[in-house]
Amino acid sequence: MAKPILCIDFDGVIHSYEHGWCDGSIYGTVVPGFFEWAAEAQDHFRLYIYSSRSKDDKGRVSMGRWLADRMREWRGRPIDFVMAAEKPAAFLTIDDRGMQFNGNWADEIWDPERLLQFQPWNA
Repeated sequence: MAKPILCIDFDGVIHSYEHGWCDGSIYGTVVPGFFEWAAEAQDHFRLYIYSSRSKDDKGRVSMGRWLADRMREWRGRPIDFVMAAEKPAAFLTIDDRGMQFNGNWADEIWDPERLLQFQPWNA
């Protein structure tokens, strides 16, 4: 039986992204604990990385190089990632800028004015 896909956002989840987009450069550090978590998670899931950067080859190559360089610095167990060109049909998505839909558009959490107050963890 194939492992389910776990889709992991890049900026703000793997890459610290503390200064926002800037010029599109990948300038930050690895979010602490990511590699240790990913090494364990790959035993249960196929790890796919998907980002707004994924829309073109240049973005995927940049993320892949950055990630490979950080993995070499980490020197832990090898981790197998897929750099997805489009959002995969995932079992679960981990993203710093997302909310889980609860099936009820009338719920107050979907109030547009409340949504404007959203802050990611690294804001």
